[in-house]
Amino acid sequence: MPRLNKEQRLRAVGMIETGRRHSDVASHFGVTRITISRLASRYRTTGSVNDRRRSGRPRVTTAAQDRYIVTSHLRNRFLTVPSTAIGTPGRTNNRISANTVRSRLAENGIKARRLYKWIKFTQRHRRNRAQWARNHARWTRHQWNGVVFSDESRYLLDRVDGRQWVYRRRGERYSDACVPEVDRYGGGSIMVWGAISYHHRSRLVVVPENLTGVRYRDEILAPVVVPLMNANRGLTLFQQDNCNHMASPPQYLW
Repeated sequence: MPRLNKEQRLRAVGMIETGRRHSDVASHFGVTRITISRLASRYRTTGSVNDRRRSGRPRVTTAAQDRYIVTSHLRNRFLTVPSTAIGTPGRTNNRISANTVRSRLAENGIKARRLYKWIKFTQRHRRNRAQWARNHARWTRHQWNGVVFSDESRYLLDRVDGRQWVYRRRGERYSDACVPEVDRYGGGSIMVWGAISYHHRSRLVVVPENLTGVRYRDEILAPVVVPLMNANRGLTLFQQDNCNHMASPPQYLW
């Protein structure tokens, strides 16, 4: 059943005062007759169409404390709710509850959400990527067909399987304030390398140890990349990132 807003309530009262029946007014607004009857009774008693003040649990924080709670979690997105509750005295109690803190944050659109982890971009990263995008914005499909894209990935085997939470507003998932700096690789892991183009792909190479410049040349470039490029003459450009082992001199000796 729809709830009447203030403008609709005033219109309903006006219709009643012109002699319209409660049932007709209720039908006009799509509500029950008892809703209109109560509205008319409240207007005759109080002269207002506003809701009566409801009884209930009084608010345990002041407006200043509400602002403090919100500001604290915006300054430190990884601040925990219990720590905020402990450090915020209530109006009548020595401390407020964690649920109270969550309620104040929710009132301002801030909720605990799953943490997104990534390697933070610097201004140099952003400039380089923007320039690369501008340089290739008008490439044709034929040009892209000749590119071989390569990358390596390390899969962690012993990462702690636990959730981390960050307090943020909707749409702030990738905000710098909501993303912690993390080590790209850590713990027990396995590394694999592969390459793809529009029509072709390399075999998957398992790298059992750290990938150095010499190993990258001897175990990936020479036995995998060179045969792939030679066997498919349409492949004209091999893409790789700027990792140390890829940018080191030994790879240019093959």
